[in-house]
Amino acid sequence: MTPAITGALAATVALAMSSVCARAAVSMDTFFTPGCVRVLILSGRNNHDWRETTPFLRQILEHTGRFDVRVTEEPAGLNEAALAPYDVLVTDYNGPRWGEIAESAVSRFVRGGKGLVVVHGASYAFGTMEILGPAHRRTGLREPPWPDYAEMVGASWTEGPPRSGHAPRHVFEVRVVDRDHPITQGLPPTFRISDELYHRLVLKPGSRVLAVAYDDPKNGGTGKDEPLIWIRTYGKGRVFHTALGHDVAAMQSPGFVATFVRGVEWAATGKVTLPARLSWELAPQNPLRVQLVVGGHDFDPTLFKVFEGWTDMRTNVVWQPEA
Repeated sequence: MTPAITGALAATVALAMSSVCARAAVSMDTFFTPGCVRVLILSGRNNHDWRETTPFLRQILEHTGRFDVRVTEEPAGLNEAALAPYDVLVTDYNGPRWGEIAESAVSRFVRGGKGLVVVHGASYAFGTMEILGPAHRRTGLREPPWPDYAEMVGASWTEGPPRSGHAPRHVFEVRVVDRDHPITQGLPPTFRISDELYHRLVLKPGSRVLAVAYDDPKNGGTGKDEPLIWIRTYGKGRVFHTALGHDVAAMQSPGFVATFVRGVEWAATGKVTLPARLSWELAPQNPLRVQLVVGGHDFDPTLFKVFEGWTDMRTNVVWQPEA
């Protein structure tokens, strides 16, 4: 075969391949809602109840009308082509590593200019600590850490001393300490939430802390303001981290909803257009109004499930009856 023919054949093949790739890229657009931010939630393993939290995260995102959301329960099967249509990844995953292909694809996705959002226990994943099973069950399993993940998240858990962790779940006040960032602009200066308050995470340089909470020693805390919500850059990409969101009951907090959806939008686009006050539920016609008063003793958070799923009921939770 002459060089001229070889060159012509190579050019023809290259043109055909580029045409196929172009058609594939364009055709994917038809499967997403025009104008919406494309979100992929990574789930399927967690020491928390991901079967409850992942659908709820999807619900509050879609309720804004700003996002088109998909979910994968097997992130280990991802590759660069599978991630290409999306603007931002939300990880609700805490389990074994995904393997070189999937991990490299996620790193390239974020480094190349897209977004990553890390929710609650997902910050624990892929580090030096023991892998935990469902309901925090000990597994005895350990793997070599994924260093890129800690760089993306902006923090890591450590066995210490002092050891990273949290005191018993309780109601605490989250304080916004950076009100100049688009995510926090317009938010109340504080909000209350019943959640786990993570402490002693090793924060990496370059993480911009947006909100903290005082970890009261009376409740087993450190006596310090612990960083809970922060942002950072990774390559050209944007990362939003929230340590809040232990379960659906915690995620129903207006403070969680507002910071989460605005954080997802910022990670995806670099801008925030969503309002500071948002609701995660549709407003029914003439709803039955229920006020749930809790406090004064420990209780199983699954109590809240009794009030979930009722489209004709609006439930308000009062955490401090004395107030």
